Amino acid sequence: MPTTFQTVPNAQPAERAAAIAQVVLPIGAGLLAPALDPNAAAAAGAGFLAGATFAGANYMNRLGRWANVLPGIDIARAHRDTMGISTITTGMSLALGLAEGTDGVDMLMAGVLNPVSVPGILSLGWWAAVGLIGYRLRRVFGKHQVAVQQHTPAAAAAANTKAPAPLTPAEKIMAAWERTISDPDKGQHRHQVLTDVSVYMTYWTGRIIAPAGTSVNVTKEAVSSVYHVNPAWITILHGNHAGEALITVSYVQPTELDPNTLQGAWERVKKRILPKTHLEEVGKDENTGGQVARVVADDDLDALPRVVNLGELAGALRRSIDLVSYEPGRRDPRRAVIRVMDHNPLEAGHEFQGLDSLKATPGGWVNIGKIVSGFPAKIQLFDPKLGALHVVIAGTTGSGKGGTAQMISLAYHANKMAQIYGDPKGASNPAIPKMAAYSGLTQAGALGAMRISWWVLKHRIDEAARLELKNFVPSAMRPYCATILDEAAQLLAPGAPNRKEAVKIVKDGASLTRSLGMPWVLINQTVNLDQLGSEQAIRANLLAGGTWIILRTDSDQINLGDLPPGFDGIDPSLIPPVWVEDDDALVYDPTMAESDPRRTFGLGYVAAPGGRAGMMRIDNLEDATPHIRPENIMAPVDVPWWGDQAYMEELAQTPIPGFEEKDSEGGTGEAGTSFPGIDLPKARELTSEEKVLAALRDESDPMYVDMVDQGDEIGPEDVDYVERGQLQAACGVAESTFANVLNKLEKAGKIHRLKNGKTSKVALGPRPEATGEEAA
Repeated sequence: MPTTFQTVPNAQPAERAAAIAQVVLPIGAGLLAPALDPNAAAAAGAGFLAGATFAGANYMNRLGRWANVLPGIDIARAHRDTMGISTITTGMSLALGLAEGTDGVDMLMAGVLNPVSVPGILSLGWWAAVGLIGYRLRRVFGKHQVAVQQHTPAAAAAANTKAPAPLTPAEKIMAAWERTISDPDKGQHRHQVLTDVSVYMTYWTGRIIAPAGTSVNVTKEAVSSVYHVNPAWITILHGNHAGEALITVSYVQPTELDPNTLQGAWERVKKRILPKTHLEEVGKDENTGGQVARVVADDDLDALPRVVNLGELAGALRRSIDLVSYEPGRRDPRRAVIRVMDHNPLEAGHEFQGLDSLKATPGGWVNIGKIVSGFPAKIQLFDPKLGALHVVIAGTTGSGKGGTAQMISLAYHANKMAQIYGDPKGASNPAIPKMAAYSGLTQAGALGAMRISWWVLKHRIDEAARLELKNFVPSAMRPYCATILDEAAQLLAPGAPNRKEAVKIVKDGASLTRSLGMPWVLINQTVNLDQLGSEQAIRANLLAGGTWIILRTDSDQINLGDLPPGFDGIDPSLIPPVWVEDDDALVYDPTMAESDPRRTFGLGYVAAPGGRAGMMRIDNLEDATPHIRPENIMAPVDVPWWGDQAYMEELAQTPIPGFEEKDSEGGTGEAGTSFPGIDLPKARELTSEEKVLAALRDESDPMYVDMVDQGDEIGPEDVDYVERGQLQAACGVAESTFANVLNKLEKAGKIHRLKNGKTSKVALGPRPEATGEEAA
């Protein structure tokens, strides 16, 4: 049969009419508005508001499922960008026509003749927007040629059949497919037919069926050559069985392929950073002016990678690291939240709202700043069951470390918690000593403050044992008492004087103070283990019992493995020291004013217990002094000697028991048992079993340990479990030996284990009955 080419419109009449209306309305509304009487003007205004509301919701993809039944909704959704521009320009012409009459319309439409005036600039912008509508819709007004087979009487007679020419766009698409792809003699993919074609404004869909016993193998390139469409604009997906596939062919570039959108940029991310993932619920983030979406693992991927390099992710998205936020799912390992920002909402900061804004919830949570998502940045000062919770703050000079420490101290003050403050550098944060019950400034003074904290801890341990106190209940006479140590490396890092004694104090504080109402706040430039005393027990207890706030750090943060869980993939040294500016010219121009760089003071990441690391910024507060209330300055007056200044200074200047003698290097020696009553000879080397049991006793709640020692009846709800990894870090036994030791101790009835997903927990004593959980 002979083939001819027929010129057909690119779009259906309904779509062409919608496109014409979008171009004409801005001009027509302005010309007609001055002629409307008051009643007609009111009706026109009401009609415009209704239409603008619909167009705005359509532009933000917020119409909902109810709109699916509206006639022409596919056209509205495909034209949502141009409809939005048309709505704005129509509103401008209608408003000027109704308010200013003919003069207003002339100013809007003819002002372009005088472009150097303010009306001329406004008119020029308006006409540019109207012209952009027509330019964006040019494809709708165009035409294209389609090959059509001519069914002549002679050809029909030869084929002994009548083959009518295709009439509808769907029939023409299937006819072209039949001639070039599925033709049984000359087709590229013979007998693989196209059916169920539906034609939309900017794309068409269909179903490919392969002969029985074969699978669909039609390629995008074959379809592209037939319909003259970019192969990247074609999608072929598996159907219900191997012999079926679903095809979508777009006439224009799909949004998900536009590299300027999050969907388009994600194509790079899938290839390089997060393969086998896709985006869902993509939408505009009103808080940042950018886009937000859920990252979801594909069906053949069980979980998203635990570690995502934020620097590489920002590079793939073509953004600065401070303009990208990646938040792993709290409960679902197959989901995360990605934000790509046009501006970081944290740049403007958030002013401190007063002391009452730091009042803790019953669960001990306080708001200290803002997360990039707009939610408050929360930390937990204490837990009604776990007791006091530790805080670690890390950041280089100028990162906002001091301001963060001041905010934490003010949170303690707001909740009437006593504070012991040590600052080796001196009064680097002058507001904190004003809120503290005891302050030790300079290196010797900071060590003295640590010693005072240790003796307060000793008193509370002795008192808890004597009075059989199980849970810490704060009161005005026995308040929570936090110990804040600034520049911790000056006392805990290698080479620091009295390092061993300081490490011992921090180790006891991190391990034993939670159930006694004595949290620790360690402040340092990095979180490298050697800078925190090289003690895994310190790190393990700080991880399990508190909040980590990581601000911008420098090159000294060489070991990212020392970052706690939740900070995987985050390199704090990549946080820029100043907010990114767009006026960075290649050549200096003295006539162009350059903006002053603004520092990213207080910008970092926070992870609270059971939470996730989120980009946040501490509330702006230059000086906490005006917010200090004398009645909120508390002291641990439950200690009998508190207030005896001479005795307290003697304790501050005297090494704790076990560190009285100095070695050849001038440092104090190792301590033996915590809080010894008498001097003992050096203990023998502990066996692996003894190390595990000793570490487990240290990591467990002292009240629970007493219940096990005394043979009390213990219910499942009373058991205090320790994470397996935390226990191994605390005892220092190698993994291969550690596993065998746990098996031995469990068989002997000295411990029992519970399995929790892929991890396990360990507790002293035999398993209580009816735990309801699977044994490890």
